[in-house]
Amino acid sequence: MTRAKADALVAALAARFGGEAEAEQVNPSGRYRFAVVSPRFETVPHLKRQDEAWKVVDEVLTREETLDVSLVLTYAPAEIFSEEVS
Repeated sequence: MTRAKADALVAALAARFGGEAEAEQVNPSGRYRFAVVSPRFETVPHLKRQDEAWKVVDEVLTREETLDVSLVLTYAPAEIFSEEVS
């Protein structure tokens, strides 16, 4: 997958879920992992989040390009932004 395609998927994920998304290339051959943080995920079970995220992947990328998606992480903000314990 090209960086341009990865960026297009990031934009589509952010737009669909109203949150933030990012991509990280995981090896030189063009595989990427993606993360999405959205308040819309607060009450959505993890499997449903994955189903919805992969629908976006399938809409944006060709079948062959989807093989370059190593994973898509889906988080609610509370799951990653917690208070520090002192």
